[in-house]
Amino acid sequence: MKNLSILTLSAIAMMLPGLVQAQTAIQRPTPASKARFSQTASAAKQASMGLEAGSELQAKRQANGDFGTLQRSVSLGGQIQEAWSLKGKNQGVHVQEDCGDCVYKVRLREYMASAIVLPEGVNIASVDLGDTDRFDVKRRTKNILVVKPLGAGVDSSMQVYTTDDEVFSFYLRSEMVHSKHTPDLSFKIRRRSASGIQVINFADGAPTEDLATKNIPTGVKDFLKTATFDPSKIRGFDSYKLWGSDDLKPEQVYRDDNFTYIQYGEKWSDLELPTAYVVVDDIDELVNTRVVGTTFIVESTHRLITLKSGQAYMCVQYKGD
Repeated sequence: MKNLSILTLSAIAMMLPGLVQAQTAIQRPTPASKARFSQTASAAKQASMGLEAGSELQAKRQANGDFGTLQRSVSLGGQIQEAWSLKGKNQGVHVQEDCGDCVYKVRLREYMASAIVLPEGVNIASVDLGDTDRFDVKRRTKNILVVKPLGAGVDSSMQVYTTDDEVFSFYLRSEMVHSKHTPDLSFKIRRRSASGIQVINFADGAPTEDLATKNIPTGVKDFLKTATFDPSKIRGFDSYKLWGSDDLKPEQVYRDDNFTYIQYGEKWSDLELPTAYVVVDDIDELVNTRVVGTTFIVESTHRLITLKSGQAYMCVQYKGD
């Protein structure tokens, strides 16, 4: 029995090294666990240095000149207004006579700023803008405002107050980049000075003074006509030929001895006030105009009058005697 115990103990002693080695082999870390440990240690090191994960690898690449691909947005194009490619001497510029109590209509365009120039000698005191969310207005000088729409397909009103207690009222309309009309990048309101203007009063179609013997001051070239309206002098209702843009086509045209009367009727509310020209020595010459109700009055009885508003035009030709 004693010998058996000795043999058993000897056998157990011989097996112990193998068990120890087997246990050691089970606890030995695998390559995957080593990699995880390395990554954890690297991340901890970067965190202690205030670096984000992956920064160390990125820094090594940059040290070798590899900064990666720069992602940049590319413009899709198609945002050029073709209306500007059309021929036009005064594209984007609208000049209008001071019309007193009328509303000035200004065509604007998204992504473009327009300057509104009030007459010389006018000092802007303040401005009220109807829609401050879709339009922006800034004063640049004593008589110049810059208006910029913040979108397309919107409209609003603007009231401009001067230090002389005058009020200029504007209707603002913003159009998109594909509009067929060029915007008013410069909208000028012109006011004729009283100096240097000869006033001629008419009664029954004849001047009250003998102009042949009147001494007109040197340098006077402009004449401001004032005439008494005489219904008996009206004629030419069926004697005018019209051609041009439908936007400017009037309902009726007639004349007297002094002026040409162009009636627009209900169309007036949607009309952008045009300028009037006559041809003198093959050159377009600007003519004074005024507005009474829905009638556009041209201070000329020239046989051919051209109305222009942006790209729109209307030729008014008198065919009578």
